[in-house]
Amino acid sequence: MPGDGEGARQVPPGVPTALVNDGEGLEIEARGLRARGPLGTVFKGVDLLVRPAGLTVVAGQGGTGRTSLLLALGGRFRTSGGTVTARLGDTPVDPLRHSALARATPGVALVPQWTVHEHRAERAATTRTFSTATLEAAGELLDCAPPARTVVGRLPARDRLLFAVALAVAARRPAVLVDDVDAGLGGTDLREVWLRLARLAGAGITVLATAAAPPPPDWAVPLAAYTTLSPRTAAADAARRP
Repeated sequence: MPGDGEGARQVPPGVPTALVNDGEGLEIEARGLRARGPLGTVFKGVDLLVRPAGLTVVAGQGGTGRTSLLLALGGRFRTSGGTVTARLGDTPVDPLRHSALARATPGVALVPQWTVHEHRAERAATTRTFSTATLEAAGELLDCAPPARTVVGRLPARDRLLFAVALAVAARRPAVLVDDVDAGLGGTDLREVWLRLARLAGAGITVLATAAAPPPPDWAVPLAAYTTLSPRTAAADAARRP
């Protein structure tokens, strides 16, 4: 991910050099995307542009298909219609190979009984592109670097989420996907998490997140785009902010 050759991305203030993505950010575009499951429609009619090196939010209450949509945009969930296109610059790519999944409840999550060290060791053993230097830089940027012997289940909800995101960033892929950002969080903790995810996007990493609701405007969280799902319509048109 990092590089110091000619044309390297300029490091934003406060971002560790080891974390900066010098390549193209991942762009993901959905058009007319829909999916069905055993109980019927999961989501339908989704049009969304996930902008490179930005924070995009898929919002909706439980049962609206937000987790399934997150996985579909990352190439991890089978759809029944529409298209998902991922690009690095002008080059079409497989979103599965170019994104890292931090959390997707209930199937992908940290193991509460494991320590921080055990999670790091497991990722280093199973992820070919894992970088300890990038993990440390992500922890610095996200302000989350729990001691190695800490049992993850004893961390506050905010730190569990941020540590999961840091582990995903350490895979050194141009996009990170994170589900249920606001689960168990509220108030100042939730606002800080959103701001830190936006800071990560500022380092050149595309961040795609789900939550029950997007961050409110008065929190001043810079969003590249968001879409809101509902049980009745399954998907609303994407609303974008500059």
